Amino acid sequence: MITALSLSETPDPHLTELAARLDAAYRDVATRLPANAALEQTNEGARISLDRLEAVPEPASLVALRATVARMLPKVDLPDLLLDVHGSTGCFEEFTHVSEASARMDDLPISIAAVLVAEACNVGLRPVVKPSVAALTRDRLSHVDQNYVRAETIVPANGRLIPAQARIDVASAWGGGLVASADGLRFVVAVATINAAHNPHYFGLRRGATWLNAVNDQYSGLGAIVIPGTLRDSMYILDLLLNLDGGQRPEMVVTDNASYTVTWTHASRRPTSGGHQARLSWRPERCRCGSTASTRTMVRSSSH
Repeated sequence: MITALSLSETPDPHLTELAARLDAAYRDVATRLPANAALEQTNEGARISLDRLEAVPEPASLVALRATVARMLPKVDLPDLLLDVHGSTGCFEEFTHVSEASARMDDLPISIAAVLVAEACNVGLRPVVKPSVAALTRDRLSHVDQNYVRAETIVPANGRLIPAQARIDVASAWGGGLVASADGLRFVVAVATINAAHNPHYFGLRRGATWLNAVNDQYSGLGAIVIPGTLRDSMYILDLLLNLDGGQRPEMVVTDNASYTVTWTHASRRPTSGGHQARLSWRPERCRCGSTASTRTMVRSSSH
């Protein structure tokens, strides 16, 4: 894991670099504070006063461009769009039967597209059922939903979409795929599961879970994991980034405070019998920059 993160077992060089960058940023801000009109000095200390931002009118060129792009986009049904993507990537080939049987039903991609739309739009199977079409009967869609669409097949299917997105010219213009954003979304969970927990701030009287996902600068979803309740994202973000569905592993990850892992520390080694051993664990630790806020630190404990 240390190699994957391009870190050394000794944390001192990494911490020294972070401390130097933080000190330079503080000094840069300090030099610009006296000339900042938004900063007011009072008897109680400094206060930032910002004027309300006025809306900037959209230029006529932007309005015309938006209308032109809207006319260029074809009007297609969502299942047809998924089938078109499958035609260029073969992503539906990753949806295999749970029994690992190699036989494929006729028109299976049509059934998979219908099930994916029903689940993604949270509308159930009724809107996509067509009794006159063999691939869209309720029994057929229910069978596909229970035996083909699951996490073990969605992950490799998404793994085909990520490099396909990177080959599109406009996606390459957006970025190189080495910058990603990671954040968690809170959802109410209606069924009983160990991954749901109470949090009145997000779920009221019900229970919920967190969906932590990573999206790169080419607007591809690299992967996601479910976090029980609303535990801090930082406890799981390394697990997410080291187990992506596909594509390049990002070199820079943009997160909020809940997803930030402060330091990587090397624990002491102790001799044991039976060869080398390594384990990963979490322990509370205060930030070395002097902050009194309690943080979470990933600890790699090696023994030999």
